[in-house]
Amino acid sequence: MHRSTYPAGDTSASRIKALVLYLEASKGNAEADALLSSLQLSREDLEIETKPIGVGVLHRALEEFVSRWGRDELRETWRGVIAPSNLAVWMRVLRGTSHPEDAFKQLDGYGGDEVRTSRWETLEAAPGLWRGRVFVAHDPRIERDGLLALARETELSAVPVLFGLTPAAVKTVSTHRATFATRTGAAGQEFVVTWEARRQSKAVPVGAAIGAALGALGALYRPAALVGSVPLGAALGASVGLLVRRDRENRVEARAQELRLRALERSTALRDNQPPPSTVSGEGSVVAGLYRLGPKLGSGASGVIHEATRLSDNLPVAIKLLRAAVAHDAVASDRLRREAEALGLAWHPNVVELYEQGVLPDGTTYLAMELLVGESLAARLKRRAPLPMGELLPMFVELCDALSAVHAAGVIHRDLKPGNIYLARHPRGAPREEQRERVKILDFGIARVEWAETRLTGAEGAVGTPGYMSPEQEQGREIDGRSDIYALGAVLYECLSGVPIKPGVGAAEFERERTSGVQRAAAPVPRAWMEIVERAMAPLPRARFADAKLMRDAVSEAGKASGAVALQF
Repeated sequence: MHRSTYPAGDTSASRIKALVLYLEASKGNAEADALLSSLQLSREDLEIETKPIGVGVLHRALEEFVSRWGRDELRETWRGVIAPSNLAVWMRVLRGTSHPEDAFKQLDGYGGDEVRTSRWETLEAAPGLWRGRVFVAHDPRIERDGLLALARETELSAVPVLFGLTPAAVKTVSTHRATFATRTGAAGQEFVVTWEARRQSKAVPVGAAIGAALGALGALYRPAALVGSVPLGAALGASVGLLVRRDRENRVEARAQELRLRALERSTALRDNQPPPSTVSGEGSVVAGLYRLGPKLGSGASGVIHEATRLSDNLPVAIKLLRAAVAHDAVASDRLRREAEALGLAWHPNVVELYEQGVLPDGTTYLAMELLVGESLAARLKRRAPLPMGELLPMFVELCDALSAVHAAGVIHRDLKPGNIYLARHPRGAPREEQRERVKILDFGIARVEWAETRLTGAEGAVGTPGYMSPEQEQGREIDGRSDIYALGAVLYECLSGVPIKPGVGAAEFERERTSGVQRAAAPVPRAWMEIVERAMAPLPRARFADAKLMRDAVSEAGKASGAVALQF
């Protein structure tokens, strides 16, 4: 199964901060607070305007703003875009420039290096005119309603104001698609921006014309003075116009210098006063500008897992964080990289879904994944085992389907066991008919990707869990998908019997030992099912099921033969 995926995309907090600042100035603090509340953000989250925040979060903010005040009001938020407390993002755009057209050429610097979700191209630049386009890398579907394009128009209109001029007129002239192979983004928009350039002032010729007209008017009373009064009036008028033009230019330059100075001061203040990066401080903090951390779900020596909320749509997620202190540890970082790579390739309804991966400014690596509610198969077997046939049958059909998809994607799990199989129940927001338990395969931390290296960095010997590793895996030899089939056979036996197979003991031999002597009272595994286990766990790979689909067929036939009724387990 294939899905089109795009980077989540990031932008700077300044874009949402501009909305808040505008509302504070024009509508009052209560309206600004209402917008923040709807986004589950606080003023502290936006205090540093250069901080990255998700494009999806920005889009949601624009939706909320427009639903309350309309698109025309959104165009007025340019005042918040260049508010004194929001100017740090403009420093790289303004650096080394003296005219708006120069700044437009440097739009790629907006927000700094941390925000690289778009690429700007200049197609034409002249005094009073700029034409260019932007390519974005995030999902183009969120561009369909035009709100992000409108927000870009608003920002572009503010650029001349940074030079003491009036806002520009901006028009979106085209929206087109481009591919990752030829562009940095998947969707593009083209803009034409026009403004009144300061060098186009008509104060001198207008002053001369007015002076000449006044001179001619005076000559009506003294016709003999007409020859001298008109040129004199024109000269005096031109001089006045020149003074007016210079005064205007001085005021424009003063405003531009003031804004430039404020931008520099704001940028310096953020740099000097910002504490050392410690992006993740626990429950309540925002990760990567995308997720609000909730309660801790678990922790270990290398990291922690939190419940979290995706700010763009309030989706509950689970975030796995690899602490910055161990992020440079080869094995720990390699496990997380492998997990992200494998989950990105092996999407299936019965594999835990990966939403986002990345590295935070303090070095912390994170994975944002589907939040599951339920229990692991290991916990269920500990609570009650063996499992009834009607519960076991649909579970293993889903496991085989998931494993088929994983192997088709070129991924080998290498650590399939009850602890890495989750029985998730009642997905939040799912239709009623889907609200049943569903198998989810977890933890691809030691997965092998066919075209990647075959050994974990820094790890020696076999990787996996004894009792579930195939003989070739235990010996550190080359493996393929049939090694996962072996592990699935061991899991099936444990579900049928209620006890795990001892490492190094064949399935048939272990079953004979288990049901003899003091174990005689234990119910044996039905023969049809035992044949599936024995074939899946054959010592030689060639004697096992060639793929998970064949094992699925065998499980289904055994279920029919035993009269099992599949429960919605």
